[in-house]
Amino acid sequence: MELLGYIGTVLTITAFLPQAIQTIRTRQTRDLSLPTYIILVISALVWTIYGIGTNAPPIAITNSVVFLSSSVILYLKMTEK
Repeated sequence: MELLGYIGTVLTITAFLPQAIQTIRTRQTRDLSLPTYIILVISALVWTIYGIGTNAPPIAITNSVVFLSSSVILYLKMTEK
């Protein structure tokens, strides 16, 4: 079952990172939803804490990566001109 969790981790990070990298490189956030990224950052933080608290590394790893990258995108969105 743990292997399934790690497979999910790799797939989730692989799916999310290209968009994060593209947004960070271009700094283009006009078409991104601010409420969505606020919710995503909070959700990923809560899931990271849950994963750590329940000793579930796949959950903690996945959501910590999503939290960090979505936090950068949120920052870019909030500071766009």
